[in-house]
Amino acid sequence: MFKLLRFYSVASLVAVLATALLIAMFYRQVAIQGIMQLAERSNLALARTALNSVRPALTDYLNAVTQPGLVNVSYRPPPPELAAAIHSLMHESSVVRIKIYNRNGVVAFSTKTAQIGADQRNNPGFISAINGRVADTLIYRDSFNSYDKATEEDNLMQTYIPIRASATEPVLGVFEIYTDVNDLVRQNERTGFIIVAGALLILTALYAALLLVVRRARNIIDSQNQTIRERTETLEILSARMLKNEESNKKKIAIELHEGLAQTLSAVKLNLENSRQRMNGDDTVGKSMTSLIPVLQSAIEDVRTIATELRPSSIDDLGLLPTINSVCRSFQQQHPGIRTLQDISLQEKDIPAPLKVILYRIIVLALDDIALHTDSDRIRIALRRDRGALALLIDDTPSESPDLAATTLIEIDPDPESRFAKMLELTTLSGGRFTAARPAAGRIVLRAAWNG
Repeated sequence: MFKLLRFYSVASLVAVLATALLIAMFYRQVAIQGIMQLAERSNLALARTALNSVRPALTDYLNAVTQPGLVNVSYRPPPPELAAAIHSLMHESSVVRIKIYNRNGVVAFSTKTAQIGADQRNNPGFISAINGRVADTLIYRDSFNSYDKATEEDNLMQTYIPIRASATEPVLGVFEIYTDVNDLVRQNERTGFIIVAGALLILTALYAALLLVVRRARNIIDSQNQTIRERTETLEILSARMLKNEESNKKKIAIELHEGLAQTLSAVKLNLENSRQRMNGDDTVGKSMTSLIPVLQSAIEDVRTIATELRPSSIDDLGLLPTINSVCRSFQQQHPGIRTLQDISLQEKDIPAPLKVILYRIIVLALDDIALHTDSDRIRIALRRDRGALALLIDDTPSESPDLAATTLIEIDPDPESRFAKMLELTTLSGGRFTAARPAAGRIVLRAAWNG
């Protein structure tokens, strides 16, 4: 049985957690962009302020350390004005590191002296700046710096700014500054935690509310299912009673016809025969009586046939299995070109009494249907126990066809207007399940099964 509440609770919990994770990732990306924009504006403002105050000295310094074909340079201290500006910039702002590159991509100056003289011509940030564009990136603590090919120990904003003598002059070098963004990152993390926690609380409240709704819906569905089950059980009981009453009425009428009307007609026929023998002198009356006797005999046969069709007395007197044998013999006499094969592995005591007449009627209907709608030369009737169920199987597969067990069956959905409607009705009202399938075009396999 499908567990609606359990399925929904697990699915919605996974959805809540996934939503919270997506919100956290989305906020992180938005926050990173905000930090980068804020730090970039701050870095640009700081760098341009420092550059504007020491531009002549920085220009002369870059010209002094830039030589054609120069790859490595020895450390050359910056001019006093430039050194003072760098010292002031690092002590009065969040700048923690400064580099100056010459036009060849060589580090001419760095607050980390070990980096002086390093060749950075392939550095993407330097390449962007030497072509006149500002480049920046946010580097988190203990993450790899793709620009400098190193792992940083702090949260830093790295900015590359082109250096020109004037706005119209070519780029002489690159000025790189690292800004400490630890406070911004921590604030971002705190804000992100608050947002995610708030989202989780809201989603949890929504989850709880929806869980209550689903629980209420489940209770309503369970109540409705219980009502449906009770009504179904009632309908099954009524159907069984209706079928039982119908069979009881048919049995009563059949007995009255067979034992009453047929016997009365037989007595009338016998009296007519005796009277005709005593009236030897009156030929006209004798002839009239003689003509009535075949009519009475035909009426007697018709009455007995109707009584048998309503309910064969052999089911009550002899049992279902002898009745099936009789039905098959009569069918083969009417249809000499069709053989009926019986595959019955049950004894009479194994067949519930209420199902005997149902099985008889289904077999008769199936034989008549197959004879009318197919041209098969063989009909097989199987009655056995199949996985604990009493199963009746009737098929018209020709003798040269392969075994049904190895054949793919295409199941047919019998509707109330189909040729199998009466068989479906009898099986369903008696508590069974009826199916019709086709192993091939023009062939049919009928199966009725009852549990218990």
